[in-house]
Amino acid sequence: MLPTVPNRSRLVLVFSILTAARFASIANAEMPIDRITQPIDNAKVTQLRGNIHPLARTASDLGSVSPSTTLERMKLIFRPTSAQQSALNELLAQQQDPASPNYHKWLSPEQFADRFGLSQGDVNKVSAWLGSQGFRIAEVARSRTYIAFNGSAAQVQVAFHTPIHQYSIRGERHYANATEPAIPTALAGVVSGIAALNNFSPNPRLVKPTPRLTSSVTGNHFMQPGDFATIYNVTGLYNSGIDGTGQTIAVMGQTDLFTDSNGNFTDINTFRTNSGLSTPANLTVKLISSDPGITSGDIDEANLDVEWAGGLAKNAAIIYVNSKNGAFDSLQYAISNNVAPVISISYGLCEQQLDSATQKTLTSAGQQANAQGQTIVAPSGDSGAADCDTATGTTPVTSAKHGLAVDFPASMPYATSAGGSEFTGDTANSSAPCTATQYWGGGACTVSDTSATALSYIPEMVRNDTATDIQNGGSLAAGGGGLSTLFTVPAWQSRLTAISNGMRGVPDISFSASADHDGYLICSYDPTAQTHSCTCGFRNSCTVSQNTSQGTFDSTGGTSAAVPAFAAIVALLNQKMGTAQGNVNPALYALLANAAPVFHDITTGNNIVPCQLNTPNCPTSAPFQFGYSAAAGYDLASGLGSVDVSALATAWGTSAAQDFQLSVSPTTLSLTSGGTGSATINLGSATGFPRAVAVSCTLSSLGSSMCSISPSSVTPSGTATLTIQAATLMGKLDKRPRFSPGAWGMESSVLFAGLLLFRRRWSASGSRRPAPRGSALLTLIAFCVMLLIASCGGGGSNGQTPPPPTPLSGTVTVTATSGSLSHTSRISVTVN
Repeated sequence: MLPTVPNRSRLVLVFSILTAARFASIANAEMPIDRITQPIDNAKVTQLRGNIHPLARTASDLGSVSPSTTLERMKLIFRPTSAQQSALNELLAQQQDPASPNYHKWLSPEQFADRFGLSQGDVNKVSAWLGSQGFRIAEVARSRTYIAFNGSAAQVQVAFHTPIHQYSIRGERHYANATEPAIPTALAGVVSGIAALNNFSPNPRLVKPTPRLTSSVTGNHFMQPGDFATIYNVTGLYNSGIDGTGQTIAVMGQTDLFTDSNGNFTDINTFRTNSGLSTPANLTVKLISSDPGITSGDIDEANLDVEWAGGLAKNAAIIYVNSKNGAFDSLQYAISNNVAPVISISYGLCEQQLDSATQKTLTSAGQQANAQGQTIVAPSGDSGAADCDTATGTTPVTSAKHGLAVDFPASMPYATSAGGSEFTGDTANSSAPCTATQYWGGGACTVSDTSATALSYIPEMVRNDTATDIQNGGSLAAGGGGLSTLFTVPAWQSRLTAISNGMRGVPDISFSASADHDGYLICSYDPTAQTHSCTCGFRNSCTVSQNTSQGTFDSTGGTSAAVPAFAAIVALLNQKMGTAQGNVNPALYALLANAAPVFHDITTGNNIVPCQLNTPNCPTSAPFQFGYSAAAGYDLASGLGSVDVSALATAWGTSAAQDFQLSVSPTTLSLTSGGTGSATINLGSATGFPRAVAVSCTLSSLGSSMCSISPSSVTPSGTATLTIQAATLMGKLDKRPRFSPGAWGMESSVLFAGLLLFRRRWSASGSRRPAPRGSALLTLIAFCVMLLIASCGGGGSNGQTPPPPTPLSGTVTVTATSGSLSHTSRISVTVN
């Protein structure tokens, strides 16, 4: 209601309110607005697609679960607007561009929510609807990108119109939704999917040798953290005081860790004692669901990840995030709550075994993690190029039948994929197991065998133990790698010759991953036998004999081992640089482009595995196999190779100086129809950038205008000239009303006319007495009508004379590329 003021003041007040509202809407354009505009009506529903798990097949269906079956941490996943997604993509590129003012400026979850999440009003509406359906809210994501909730199978069937059935998969029972779910149509615009309507968990990428090996009996070698530090030169960082102090690594899990009656992490503390590290472990556990207990298929993985992440980043804090819903649920929680700058997840599924909801959920989470400065490290898998052919249970997989496949979430561009290599320069010496070799010292060779004995870097090949493992009753066993079917090639891989189909390639880096050859020592627990390993140093017993299982080591391999190792290395980089690094992939590939001496290029070996005739990707003639071979530079079997960690840290400290900078001057141009204009392209660079830079240009919204750059290849610190040939503008016959002035110009004119009208009425009376009752209101209505007409361009006559040509306004984008490095700069162009 307007205050009681004179008519002229009232008119000005109305106009001021309209103006303020207009500018306020512009100022808040980046803030999320409410998108749920209709009442949430359960009778009007829209079906969601892609929410049935690929393994929930009719042939495996055992019927409905009990209606009272509890489903934990289901999630409604919110879809960003196209504008939000575009802005996020641009921010992620800027955060890793040393030339950008947003370089390494990370967001908090709340800042992410305000830019890329759902509005708080819409979150409240969704929460209220879930509550009305009987669900209990477990978590509202701080980023406002999802809501997690718990409920029964009966509630799910009523709310989402899908029954929950149980399925028998490889001898294990799981539950999942049997049909595509549906949601109220009012929510369809903001909900992209429903996650965790099933309890299919990702698989650990850990490999156990069979049988377990003994070093002082057989002469085979094993690694404890001190050995890894020598082989990959982590010791150089330790010597400079970089040991993980002040850093935190989050490890994803889906099982409890063993603790004694006093709450001590017995196995982990024993591992640290054997490795010469301080005890007890700097470890905390975050349980985000009901307690999963200790599960035999996951406890070795959990101990490997926690022990080795903390064993290499010796003084870092470790947060073990544990969920009964699986490691993917742990991952999403760790990102939503920004638990730690480095995330280690040694679990995965092949891309073809993902339901759409899970893929969308974790892809969105991966982008959020990178925006917050979090680094995700994930395994590339251990079935070679056939990631879907992974053994589970006791049945081995001796040939592939599901075709080429890669592991998720490692295939996301927002994660660093850790692949597997195998040492080639050392051999076992069973006749003299305690004798020093070129790469290993003999050590004291005591029964406990806890000393680190590696002497230097050992040459590597791609890990492929398939033939040996199948001969011994095992399964496919090779480092995962290949091309994604879900993610297009990111900019930092776009110029690699190994990327042939425009899709993301994995792995990114590799480390030793053979369980049979120089495995990773762990201390663990067998929940079935209720026994612990490492009862005599790293051995299970102090009784050593070739004819007994006593005295053996508990050792592991697989790309699971490479994951916590590289996560620890990133934590050391964070400490050295004094800040989180976020997605490290752009910097890794930039080091390759700059020929920095940090990689051990793996050029031998392959991840080729046998396949079944008449199955996807299998050749029609012998040999029936597929996969990828190592090559110089990047390849789809070993990625960039392994790293010299100290050299990596040194190059990382100067990586920004090894980049080049791009600028264009001037940043705006005004050209006449058919005319030309030019701008200067400047390529600045610190000393040492090794190559020329290719420059190109593209135009947007400038009609038939053209652009060119000379020269097209420029040495850093050099210049080039951008030339723009403007389009020739042509006027068109305008049959619309000729009177269509600009909105604000006409609004100002109408305002002035309205004020004159008021003044005329005022002065005509010759006094200050009020106008007749209602006349002010009628005048205000007339003014608003004139304002509306002006804004719409109404009024006037229908002239046939062609108006002047309409100017063009657009942009010219200049792109400069060298290797995997790429920068862009834009200038605004007007053609009159």
